[in-house]
Amino acid sequence: MTELSAHLAFRRPGFDLRLRLALPGAGITALLGPSGGGKSTLLRLLAGLERPRAGHIRHRQRLWYARAAGIDLAPRRRDLGFMFQDHALFPHLSVAENIGYGLARAPDRAARVARWIERVGLGGLAQRRPGQLSGGQRQRVALARALAPAPALLLLDEPFSALDASLRQSLRLLLQELIAETATCALLVSHDLEDARQCADRVGVMIDGRLRRLDEAEAVFAAPGDAEVARVLGWPNTLAVTRWEGRAACGPWGRVELARAPRREDSVVALLPDGPRPGARAGLAVEIARVIDMGPYRALSCRLPDRTALRIHLPRALPCPARGERTLLDVPPGCAIALPAGTAKTIQSTRY
Repeated sequence: MTELSAHLAFRRPGFDLRLRLALPGAGITALLGPSGGGKSTLLRLLAGLERPRAGHIRHRQRLWYARAAGIDLAPRRRDLGFMFQDHALFPHLSVAENIGYGLARAPDRAARVARWIERVGLGGLAQRRPGQLSGGQRQRVALARALAPAPALLLLDEPFSALDASLRQSLRLLLQELIAETATCALLVSHDLEDARQCADRVGVMIDGRLRRLDEAEAVFAAPGDAEVARVLGWPNTLAVTRWEGRAACGPWGRVELARAPRREDSVVALLPDGPRPGARAGLAVEIARVIDMGPYRALSCRLPDRTALRIHLPRALPCPARGERTLLDVPPGCAIALPAGTAKTIQSTRY
């Protein structure tokens, strides 16, 4: 069941945001997209920190914002939590005081704070100030403070970006567990694909103030819809097509066969990195620019004839060409997917 819906329009010089967003009552929705695409602006609009010029925000049957009806609830009345990249903790308050800041003065307040301190792994640190904590500990305090009042919506703006890889991993797991335990609806903004892959139930992609894709996480990563969204989602190989020959895509980079005929709007072919194999008798001509050991596989950075970059994942058990070697790459039809370009008029390929 959809618990929160927003239909918003917002404009500032050089930027225009228009979107419809519907979120279920629980679970994590991750928003991905390039910088300046509107992700953080959307969080600020939902929180009431910025004001849309049109539209509405509704949680269940309660309107948080409705321009036409003159409704604009203050941030403190919107029943939400906000977790910032820089923690935004009160430096003069202790861990316990920070976590309890948003809780009503009730007889069980101290017990609730104590439970949250233990739940986020900060036992014994209740009286420390933020300046006496590590970055990971401060983020645990910030997460507990945001969730302690049981908000209807939790907004997370790049919450893990300032942490090292091991801390990000442990906090992703903690976030997943707490969201599941509290049945909270969370909207996570991130530039890190792993945040979305490991945490999110649903994924949305925002580009230039528009929500271009929103669905279950697995569906979005498997079928981005167009080349611009595919690039945001980490698809490494998008090649502009100059002509179609039946089910074959052709360009200055070479020629590949597709499993299905392209649609009228398709102008790009995406090559999945898993599946193509070097050492073929026929296929794409490539030069191996670099071989990167990734553990269970090797990542081959290749150059196509027009200097376009191509990334291929080669299982460790298979023979691996050396750097500088020229070879032919077999691309199975199932690894080549036709896509429309998106809103951009041209797709700029990465070149060395």
